[in-house]
Amino acid sequence: MNSVCDGGATVIPGLPNDVAAWILSKVPYSHHARLKSTCKSWKLLLSSRSFLNSLNKRNHLLCIFPQDPSIASPFLFDPNALAWCPLPPMPCNPHVYGLCNFAAVPLGPHLYVLGGSLFDTRSFPIDRPSPSSATFRFNFHDFSWEPRAPMLTPRGSFACAVVQGRILVAGGGSRHTMFGAAGTRIRSVERYEVGRDRWVAMDPLPGFRAGCVGFVGGEGREFWVVGGYGASRTISGVFPVDEYYRDAVVMAVEGGAWREVGDVWGDGERVRIGKIVVVDDDGCPTLFMLDGNEILRNSKVQTAKEGRNNVHSNLSPKK
Repeated sequence: MNSVCDGGATVIPGLPNDVAAWILSKVPYSHHARLKSTCKSWKLLLSSRSFLNSLNKRNHLLCIFPQDPSIASPFLFDPNALAWCPLPPMPCNPHVYGLCNFAAVPLGPHLYVLGGSLFDTRSFPIDRPSPSSATFRFNFHDFSWEPRAPMLTPRGSFACAVVQGRILVAGGGSRHTMFGAAGTRIRSVERYEVGRDRWVAMDPLPGFRAGCVGFVGGEGREFWVVGGYGASRTISGVFPVDEYYRDAVVMAVEGGAWREVGDVWGDGERVRIGKIVVVDDDGCPTLFMLDGNEILRNSKVQTAKEGRNNVHSNLSPKK
C-alpha cells in the first residue's frame, strides 16, 4: 500500500509503511475513530482512500438506525469482530421530527440516506405526516454527513437499489409508522447520478405503489419492485385498510420499460402481506416475509435470462 501517508510520514517506527498499514487493517473499523487520535500519520492512513478501499474488499459492515438518525446516532456493526461503532447524527432540521420509512443504501465509500416520512411543524394540520425529498451522504473517509441534491418527488416507504453505480428509487408515499394505514401513494421513478449530484425522472411505475422493496436482478440489468400496497378501502366506511400487492414489476435498466410479474408468493399466502426483506446470495436474490419474530415465507427469484419471470416459493414457516 504505497503513499498512504502524505509526505512519507512514518506510521509505526521501525516498520515499512506497507507492513504498518497491514497491521492496522486488522483492527476492526469500529475502533478506527479512536486510533485516529493517536498521531497525525495514523489519521492520514486510516482516512486515506486506498486504505478504506482495501478494507471494503474483505470487510462487511451493517448499519443500524434505531430511531430518527437526525436525533439518535446510527450504529455500525462489524460481524467479523462483533464490534459496534456509533456514527454522528445526521444534520438536524429544527422544523421536522420523527423521520422514518427512509432508505439507506451503500455506494462506494459512502452511505446514502434518502427520503422518508416525517412531521413538519410548519405544515397544517401539524399531526399529518409529510414525505421528504432530502438526500444525505455519510463519508467514511472523514466520518461526516453532507447534504446532496434532493429527490424530485418527496417519498417514504419506497423501493430503492443501486444499479450500475446509480441509485434508483420507485414508488412510495407519506405513510408514517405511527399510523397503520392511510397516507399517499405515488408512481414516480427517479435515478440519482452520483458524479453529477442530480436526480433524473424515469418512466413511472405501471400503478401507484408504496411500502414496496427493490433489488437488482438479471445480472445487474433489471430493477425489481416487489410487494407493497396501492389502493385503500375502508371497513364500515371508517377504518382504512390497505390493498396489498402480491406481484412484482420489473424495469429493464437499459430501456427503462416496465413489465409485470405475477404472484410472487404462490397459493396459500395470507391476503395481507408482511414486511419483505431481500437478501442477495451471490447474485440470486431471496425474498423473506417477516411477521413479528417469524419468517413466514421465502422465495428464490430466478432472474436468469432463461427463467427470469419465475419465483420458486418455499411455503414452510421458518423460525
